[in-house]
Amino acid sequence: MKTAIILLALVGSLAFTSHARAASATVTINSQSPGPTPFIQLLDLTVSPADALESIQFTVDAKPESVTRPVSATYSSAYLQRRGFLNPDTGQVTLPIFGLYANYSNAVFLTFQFNTGGTHRDAILMPAPAFADPIGIYTNPTVTQARSMTTKLSYDFILLKGYISPQSPTIIDTDGEVRWVGTAGLSSISAIMYANGIYISSDAGLIRMELDGAFESLADYSSLGVTSTGHHNFDFGKFGIILDVNTTNAIESVNLEVDAAGNVLKSWDLAQIIRNAMLADGDDPSDFVREGEDWFHNNATTYRKSDDTLIISGREDFVIAVDYTTLAIQWILGDPTKKWYQYPSLRQYALTLAPGTLPPIGQHSVSITKDNSLLLFDNGATSQNQDPKGDSRSYSTPRKYRIKSLKKPAQEIWNFPRAEAVSSPYCSSIYEDKKKNYLINYSMSGPFLSTEIIGLDSKGATVFHYQYPAIGCATSWNAQPIHLENLVFE
Repeated sequence: MKTAIILLALVGSLAFTSHARAASATVTINSQSPGPTPFIQLLDLTVSPADALESIQFTVDAKPESVTRPVSATYSSAYLQRRGFLNPDTGQVTLPIFGLYANYSNAVFLTFQFNTGGTHRDAILMPAPAFADPIGIYTNPTVTQARSMTTKLSYDFILLKGYISPQSPTIIDTDGEVRWVGTAGLSSISAIMYANGIYISSDAGLIRMELDGAFESLADYSSLGVTSTGHHNFDFGKFGIILDVNTTNAIESVNLEVDAAGNVLKSWDLAQIIRNAMLADGDDPSDFVREGEDWFHNNATTYRKSDDTLIISGREDFVIAVDYTTLAIQWILGDPTKKWYQYPSLRQYALTLAPGTLPPIGQHSVSITKDNSLLLFDNGATSQNQDPKGDSRSYSTPRKYRIKSLKKPAQEIWNFPRAEAVSSPYCSSIYEDKKKNYLINYSMSGPFLSTEIIGLDSKGATVFHYQYPAIGCATSWNAQPIHLENLVFE
């Protein structure tokens, strides 16, 4: 659906309907006004009669020669009323359209559903102004490989978790085009797309940004002793989002699971979990679990449904799995030359490694793949705050492990076979969308020279490869595939 449809003028009466039963319902497009960023514009409409509207769908067509899926969303009448976008008495509608190309005249397709069963369709040209990138990075990637024309990649949009810009995070498409930026005016390390919104951190609180640009503070966790919700990642939990938080007593070793409204569902204190396990088996934890120090450096979590475990990455030590309910340690995967392995109480949980399997070192971005394996970015960097510091490697690579239980060896079943050895010692990520469709973020390749964003299809082929200047980890320390096609707001 490129631009074969003849585009109508932006302003004018559009009373056509394709079903006779809706012949009495009309839609008039009145005007366009700017949203909070160039990627969001507002369309002023009038629907008559006012109570006839059931839903409105918009679709932002991709640029010519692009194979990315269009940004598309459907708003129900109830949602529009709840958000104040629809006046049920007058039929006045303010329609937010997001995901536009900046500095471009966008082809936008509209579909109106009426409660009589009728449908009304239209197409308009929606110009969007240029984007003044405050740091001049995201709009000018170095294109190592442009997006191939294959349509087999399962995702088309990428959430870049960077904290160099006061408009974090940034959403790009797989052509490298910026399609959305944060509207809360914050440089947030943490970000996630959840329940059709973007969640970011703010001091000890949680903010939700709508894709239409509105934002609100959902919660402040200071009363729980939280001092920061934004030291690393937000991840998908069992029932909500898992936040990596700092508290008055703990540096990067506490997780909170919260629901879409920011309500706390559960918490994990790694210091308490690991200290209790060490004491129970006769070890003194005082020189390993050290209050007020970055002894663990939690940077990511993931929930595994098959065995009801929370899997937590601590860059200083290991990847650890704990029972979601009881908090009992299930297994540990890590470098046996690090300090943790010297304690029998922890060593008993160490997974044995199958032949040819390397343990992760200083890893980030743990997640569970479609085949129930553990996927992570193996940075290869030693510990900074534990001694022995453990092994190190001159290269970094994503790895995938098959882990069944403590009684069976962990087996590395895939890694990213780059032709050249690339070191990205800190930050960085890999995630799977559909099976074997990967998104890789080398946060500081070189190291410290460039941030690389690479997409792989299910056959292992590189679909795109972009590079940006690396400002430490701040350009993009973590990147996730997201979906902006066929969104539904009810």
